[in-house]
Amino acid sequence: MLFRLIRLPNLIIVAVTQGLIYYQLLHKTFRNYSLSGTFNSFEFVLFAVATILITASGYIINDIYDIETDRINKPDKRIIQVHLSVSNAWKIYFSMIITGALTSLYLAVVRNNLFYWFIYPAAVFLLYGYSRWFKGTPYVGNILVSLFCAAVPGIFFLSEASILKELKIKDLSSFLSLHGLLLSYVIFAFLTNLYREIVKDLQDEAGDKLANINTAAVYFGKKNTKFVALFIALVISMVITFTFSQAIFSNIPYLFAVQCLLIQSPLSVSIIKLIQAKDDKAYRNVGLWIKLIMINGLILITYLTINPYG
Repeated sequence: MLFRLIRLPNLIIVAVTQGLIYYQLLHKTFRNYSLSGTFNSFEFVLFAVATILITASGYIINDIYDIETDRINKPDKRIIQVHLSVSNAWKIYFSMIITGALTSLYLAVVRNNLFYWFIYPAAVFLLYGYSRWFKGTPYVGNILVSLFCAAVPGIFFLSEASILKELKIKDLSSFLSLHGLLLSYVIFAFLTNLYREIVKDLQDEAGDKLANINTAAVYFGKKNTKFVALFIALVISMVITFTFSQAIFSNIPYLFAVQCLLIQSPLSVSIIKLIQAKDDKAYRNVGLWIKLIMINGLILITYLTINPYG
């Protein structure tokens, strides 16, 4: 029950994302130039745990404020007020954010930079604000959640800033390649999650309307919102195409075929299914294809980092 409440599979994806980015992409490149990342193994685990706790608490607070809409949108998947009381859900939520705050504070002290600690309450407030206020503002809530998803890999621009600066001095070409790949993944994470969030609004339109939550689908209508979702999908396709047409990827074998298989093909299927979608079940199916694209993005990053020519 708890694993369902905190969306354990999604948390595993968050942890894998940060592990791949740090160890396979950043740390691997740093090592080639006798540089080392700013985290030791224990600190990185704590860093990942803090990120997971923020994410999990975000799911819980969202479910707490979505009790009424979930009665309509997903009656068979409800946990709060079915398997867990609201008061216990709040207790779990506060336990998680306090544990995460202490973990983040420890890391900030160890790293001798208390500025980093303020990132934690900002992220918690962002996710709380989404559930409490911004979810009912068309597109604002979608963008806030997508920014958080982009920050999962993007936080390394901040945490590894000093090492990236050293790499830039030692080898500008490698720095630009690494910086470009990481930035591309951050943009990919933002856009794919925004795509999924808007499709989810389309899926939940009936319940949101009854609960007077003005999501994009409720405020602008399903037809107009679907056009926005399709536009974002096309932007994702163009970003991927542009990214992998750059010269830094020209020596990587089979890259064009791999990115077509992992990203462009399921993206095309999601676009077709979105155009055809008429009911909640169809929109849910589109959401599953978008999840596949997000997972495949991790596989693509792995392929790039283990490839001897990458």
